[in-house]
Amino acid sequence: MMMILWQMRLGLSLTKVSFKCLQQVFCPQFQAYSSCRSVLQITSTHRTPACCWSMFHTSSLQVSYRNTEFEDEPLKKVGRARLVPPNWTKYNTVVYKPTPIGEPERPAEICHFRMNIKYSTKKMWYIAQMIRGFSIDEAIKQLAFHKRKGAAHVKEVLEEAQEMAVRDHNVEFKSNLWISDSFCTRGIIVKGLRRHARARYGIIQYRYTNFFVRLREGKPPKHYYPPEMTGNELMERYIQKQRERRLLYGL
Repeated sequence: MMMILWQMRLGLSLTKVSFKCLQQVFCPQFQAYSSCRSVLQITSTHRTPACCWSMFHTSSLQVSYRNTEFEDEPLKKVGRARLVPPNWTKYNTVVYKPTPIGEPERPAEICHFRMNIKYSTKKMWYIAQMIRGFSIDEAIKQLAFHKRKGAAHVKEVLEEAQEMAVRDHNVEFKSNLWISDSFCTRGIIVKGLRRHARARYGIIQYRYTNFFVRLREGKPPKHYYPPEMTGNELMERYIQKQRERRLLYGL
């Protein structure tokens, strides 16, 4: 008898004989089951859907209930792969002190990223260092005609950061931005197999890269990198270093 009850709880099929035994022994208790026999379609060849048994053990309100307490939060890691950088986005939450009267206002800074791009880190480096010091409009224009495939990903990240600057960081003009920092790091490496002859195999490495960018409000500087020194400037710097020499423990 207990075996038949466990079969009903697990949703297993019951034969007509077992139903007759249940009706004879516990007729009032299993009257509901026998009346719902046509609904459940319990035969010797079909299994009962799990959703049908929920009407006997749970209320109608609890059937559609799901615990969504943590589902609204974005995932930060999937296995060993990071989906969100640990510290880069914290720069967007920094609150500085008000600038004193008479001093220039601190320009707004917007940090954005894209993790695990299916692209080589070494190829992405050429694109990241090319746009440093460009205005946002000039960088997007140059990336639109760049020959490397990774330029499309970088262009999308810049457009997202530009939109985020106006929406979240109170930047008045979206064109009044320039690329302050732009770099890439190595992402996850997924290893796969390639079949070789004579039952051998080789290892394939699917490489991913992470791209980071920082936009700053204002006009771009004239020289992002310090310009090369002329011959006269190099000579003056050398003479100045020679004059600054001191003999230790001398008279």
